[in-house]
This record gives sequence, C-alpha cells and structure tokens, in this order.
Amino acid sequence: MHWTMRKFPHLEHQIRELVDQHRELRDEPLHLAIAYDPGRDPHDIFLFELLGNFGNNEVTPEAQLFEVTFEPTPGFPMTPGQRLHLVLTSPNELRVALEQHWDSAEEIRDAVRRGDFEVLYQDEVGREALDLFHD
Repeated sequence: MHWTMRKFPHLEHQIRELVDQHRELRDEPLHLAIAYDPGRDPHDIFLFELLGNFGNNEVTPEAQLFEVTFEPTPGFPMTPGQRLHLVLTSPNELRVALEQHWDSAEEIRDAVRRGDFEVLYQDEVGREALDLFHD
C-alpha cells in the first residue's frame, strides 16, 4: 500500500490528480512531486513540488521555500480544519536551501531520511534533486 493511501485514504485520488494536473504545465515543468510528513500539523497534507523556472529560478532572500495553504474545496474535500500545504521551489533554489539548511528544506530532508514520504512523480532532474535530500 502506498504511503499516501495509508496516510490520506480518502484523498489519495485527489492528491495524485493534482500532481497530474501540474505535470501538464509547460512554463514551469514539474520535475519532482513528493507527499511528505514534516512533523508539524499532523492532520494536514504536505506536497512538495520542484518546478523548472519557478520564481524565475531566483533564490528568495527570506531563506524559506515558498509555501501556500489551501482550505477544503468541493474538488478537494478535506476534513474540517485540514489544509493542503503546497511547497514550491526551483532546482537552483533547492540546492541553496539544502546547502544553507533552510528550515523548510530541512523538514523535507528529515521526512525523506525517515522514509515518511512518497514520490508521486519524478523525471531525471527530479531524481537528481531527490538524491540531494540524502546528502
């Protein structure tokens, strides 16, 4: 059984469908999508996506990966109080974030090292990025 199915059995289809929709984007191609548990907000859903051209490949001065949260919608019917956290970055920013140990990148690294995640999509760039979490 997949990690996502065990963790969010009522939403696995919607999570995978969202990733599939993001794979269709051409201006910011999806390289890696990971569902993970960062160890905070235990009922929430966390989805990390590595996108080509995201933020014009610039590194944000805030030293945090971009994170946006979503409340339940009819198309993504989470339980009351549950939210979807979408964490986005570019390959360039991810390398800097991991080298500089940004908190948001370290949450993902820790989840990967614990095995508390599932890769939902990856291409060659995504495979290389996933290896960075193991360094």
